[in-house]
Amino acid sequence: MVGSFQTMLVSVDEAIKKVRKGEIVAITENEGDHSLTSLMIPAEIADRRKIESLLSWSDILFVSLTPEIIGKLKIPFIYSHNGLREMPIGIDAKGKKGAPGEIAETLKIICREDTSPEDIVVPGHVVPVRVSPGGVLEKPGIAEGVSDLSYLAGFKPVSAFVRVEGERSEDTVRNFPSVSVTSIIRYRFQSERIVERYVEATLPTKFYGVFKAIGYRSKYGKEYVALVKGDVRAEDVLVRIHSECLTGDVFHSLRCDCGDQLERALKLIDEEGRGILLYMLGHEGRGIGIINKLKAYKLQEEGKDTVDANIELGFPPDLRSYGISAQILFDLGVRSIRLMTNNPWKIEELKRYGLKVRRFPLEVEPSEENREYLRVKKEKLGHFISCRF
Repeated sequence: MVGSFQTMLVSVDEAIKKVRKGEIVAITENEGDHSLTSLMIPAEIADRRKIESLLSWSDILFVSLTPEIIGKLKIPFIYSHNGLREMPIGIDAKGKKGAPGEIAETLKIICREDTSPEDIVVPGHVVPVRVSPGGVLEKPGIAEGVSDLSYLAGFKPVSAFVRVEGERSEDTVRNFPSVSVTSIIRYRFQSERIVERYVEATLPTKFYGVFKAIGYRSKYGKEYVALVKGDVRAEDVLVRIHSECLTGDVFHSLRCDCGDQLERALKLIDEEGRGILLYMLGHEGRGIGIINKLKAYKLQEEGKDTVDANIELGFPPDLRSYGISAQILFDLGVRSIRLMTNNPWKIEELKRYGLKVRRFPLEVEPSEENREYLRVKKEKLGHFISCRF
């Protein structure tokens, strides 16, 4: 299909105006060495002509959906062969097929408040993509960007969009207004926060000295704690963003390395005399919660690895995102960090929020009980782990 094109850069305000008028807008995102582009319209105002225009650029039409809509309509997902990518199943509204006008009707039915799971059939011609409820402020992705543009223009955060593959095209299009995911992040940061500081208290600890404990709460009701030591408004402050792990952090489970990483991070911050540990409640089991995590343990006892166990339970391998972590760091006056992590995706996400990030390795010695867990982290999730397995 058609792909590479040049676009007309506009401000986010101008892009919002064009979306309100029903114009197609391009959203761009840099991911590693690649530049990605999508063309979007709000699903609520889709019509035959707009769908035809989008499909002239790609054979696959996507629709951005929040977890709330996905749950309400019971939309199914599957996973790629290695389990690292969520692979949606195309959907249609009941009685609708793949003609552009019928696709437009499917999109409008998805947006209706009274639509039920019985109104949706699979397989179909519209491919759903799960987006974070906080949009680009929670996850800096292109699907979140198209969802946010619809919302900022006064529509539901549901967008129809196509992904344009640049290297396949010999044509050049010069008239699509274009904004970047980064510009949408900056635009929303000017006036919005999805996390708020609530309380501060002194927290003396048994082994790691005295911290200032600062409690945060997101607009979705989730809570987080920042443990702060010393003056952190400086270059290269030592930071650990630690996902809640009841089994590892509290019960000292040998299945994972979480408890050891937590203790080492607190020790390093104490030795340096300044630093931050963000404790991300709600990240249990890479975001699936304690009960599902225990179900995953049971599946691992039956031969599944940690990635395959999550998939067996109907979850992606990792549901976490780090936009809220970035907002907390900004609230604390931090702009440049040495991040204690082995997770490359955590580093890349934080950079896209404008933080200067250098990695500080946080490896622990493998044990017999967690060796397979660490091998899967390295080989399937791409974590920086030097140990050979």
